[in-house]
Amino acid sequence: MSETLILTNEEVKQLLTMKEVLTAVEEAFRQKGMGHVQMPAKVYLHYRRHNGDLRAMPSYMENVDVSAVKVVNVHPDNPSKNGLPTVMATILLINPSTGAPLAIMGGTTITNMRTGAAGAIAAKYLAPRNSKKVAFIGAGAQARTQLDALLLVFEKLEEARVWSRSRETRDAFITEAKRIHRGACKFVPSESVEKAVDDADIIVTTTPSRTPLVMQSMVREGVHFNCIGADAEGKEELDPAILKKPESSLTTGSKPLTVEKSTCP
Repeated sequence: MSETLILTNEEVKQLLTMKEVLTAVEEAFRQKGMGHVQMPAKVYLHYRRHNGDLRAMPSYMENVDVSAVKVVNVHPDNPSKNGLPTVMATILLINPSTGAPLAIMGGTTITNMRTGAAGAIAAKYLAPRNSKKVAFIGAGAQARTQLDALLLVFEKLEEARVWSRSRETRDAFITEAKRIHRGACKFVPSESVEKAVDDADIIVTTTPSRTPLVMQSMVREGVHFNCIGADAEGKEELDPAILKKPESSLTTGSKPLTVEKSTCP
C-alpha cells in the first residue's frame, strides 16, 4: 500500500496562495458546469445541545481524476467558550483507482480560502464590472478570505465597509486588513448594517445569524450578494423579501432593484 501524506493545517497555510486557489476553484466550477463532477449534497449531523453541526462533503472530479472527502464543523460558540475556531475541517484525498488514502490534511485553511475564492469568482461574473464599494457584514475568518480574493479579482476597489456585532472583531479585522493590504483600498468601520450596505456594489455576509440582518429597504439597484453564512437550516442573514421576489419586481422606494444572488457555503 502506498504511503499517505499527512499535512497539518499550518503546513497547508504555508503552501497555498489565494491566487492558486482562485484558479483551482474557477476550474472546478467549470468542470461542475460541464457535468464532469460528482458532488452529492452535504450530509449533516446537528449537535443542537452544543449549538453546532458537522458536515461530510464527498466529491470526484472525473476529468482530473481527483477525489476527496471533507469533514467540517460549524460551532459559533467556539471562539468565546472553547478558544477554538468556529469552523474546523479535515480533508481526506483519495486515489480514485484504488480507493487508497493519498493524503490526510488539515482543511480549515483550505475551507476558508476555497469559500473566499468561490465568492470572488461569483462576483467576477455576476457583480457590476466597475464595482468600487464592498460591504462586509461579519468580520471573522471567512470575511478575511473573502476580502483577500475580492481584492485580486477587483483590483480597483476603492472602499471596504465593515460591520460586526462585536466592535473588537470589526476593529481587529480592519487593523489586519490595513497591514496586509496596505494601500489596496480604504477600510471603513460601520456602526450599523444599514450604513455598511448603503450604496455598496457588493455585499458579503459571513455571519451565523438566525435573524435577517440585511433588509430589502437597505439595498440599492444592481447590488450583488455573496451570502456565505446562512449555509444550514435555521440560519438567515437576508430579508426573505430580497430572495422571494423576482429580480424585475424588486423595488427600493420607486426604483427597480436588480439583485444578483450568489450563495457559496
